[in-house]
Amino acid sequence: MKAIPNSVWKVSNSARSTYTQDGAVILDIQKGLCYSLNVVAAKAWNALESRQGGSTFQDLIDSLRKQFDAPPERLEADITEHLEKLEKAGLVHRSVPQHTAAPS
Repeated sequence: MKAIPNSVWKVSNSARSTYTQDGAVILDIQKGLCYSLNVVAAKAWNALESRQGGSTFQDLIDSLRKQFDAPPERLEADITEHLEKLEKAGLVHRSVPQHTAAPS
C-alpha cells in the first residue's frame, strides 16, 4: 500500500460487524461473505467503525498504541497489512482529500 499521510479510511456501507472475546466477525451483506478478525484486527476495525467521518492512518496508530504495548514500527506494519487486506476485500475504502492529492 502506498502511504498517503492524509488518506481517510472508511468502513464500507455493506459491512456489518459483531464482536466476541476472540475478535470480530464482519459480514459483507452485498457479497454474502463473512470474515473473521483476531483480537488486534478487531480493535483496528472498532477504531475504524467508531469514526463516522473516517480515520486517518495516524488515527488508527494512535488508537491502537494506547491498547497494545508494541514497537511503533511493528504496529505500523501490522496496520498497513490489515488495511491492505480490508481494502482488497472491499470492506473499507480510502479517500484522499483534494488539497492533499498528488499532482498529475
